[in-house]
Amino acid sequence: MNESIYVSPDGRLRLSVLREDDGDTIIGFEGFPWHTHGDLLLGAYGDSEAAAIESFVDELTSDRLAIAIISSNGKITDIQVTDDPELESQNLAEGETVEIRHWSAGLSA
Repeated sequence: MNESIYVSPDGRLRLSVLREDDGDTIIGFEGFPWHTHGDLLLGAYGDSEAAAIESFVDELTSDRLAIAIISSNGKITDIQVTDDPELESQNLAEGETVEIRHWSAGLSA
């Protein structure tokens, strides 16, 4: 197993890229349920799994992807990359809130 950790400039986000011995790569925010797999990024981010993972991480850490921080009663329950930030606020359960931001902590409109 090989893990790379990326920490946002404000220290709030920790992105883990975990390469397992079986060849699977899991990408997600440490301590939260949302994650994706390297093979799911093929096509949208690159033609090989390695290129897709590198491109996805670059897009995220270069502020080109939006991040949704979901909280329930003031406690963060999930952090996820979102393709549709406006939709995130429509899918909240009672007591949940969402903060849309970018890696460098710039809040989205």
